[in-house]
Amino acid sequence: MRRRLEVGSRGARAFTLIEVLVALFVFLTGVTGILALMTTALALHREGLQAGRATRQIDDVIARVQREVAAGGHRAANGEDYADVPALRLPDGTWCAVHFLPPRGVEPLVAEIRLAGTQAGLQPARPVRAVLAEGPAPDQEVLRLREARTRAAPEKP
Repeated sequence: MRRRLEVGSRGARAFTLIEVLVALFVFLTGVTGILALMTTALALHREGLQAGRATRQIDDVIARVQREVAAGGHRAANGEDYADVPALRLPDGTWCAVHFLPPRGVEPLVAEIRLAGTQAGLQPARPVRAVLAEGPAPDQEVLRLREARTRAAPEKP
């Protein structure tokens, strides 16, 4: 014969309040972790977009300065050195500065380029070095090094 279960009898199976609270705590802990992960992912995505934008801007500035140098621009008054560009506003509103590094020997023309959102932010911005013009042709460099070596080598008797 079957026994009928009565409400409130000891044989009835149900969740206790403690079990429900523990399950709710585990669920909320998981949801909190997922939300923290999503927040971090969004911040990293935003940084990646900004880095991509900065890379495109730097590439545009490098190409622009290379064209200007090839056309004879940025020359100092003496005609041998290059004049720095302390601040230049780009069409999209960002600022850039170009500092030409003095070439040593046969090194190529190198410049440090800084980008910032404001003119005041140019100084603390991290510089990016870019080769703007190549050095002498390799065969000329080889000849120069051979001549220097023969002059420095003592003559054999």
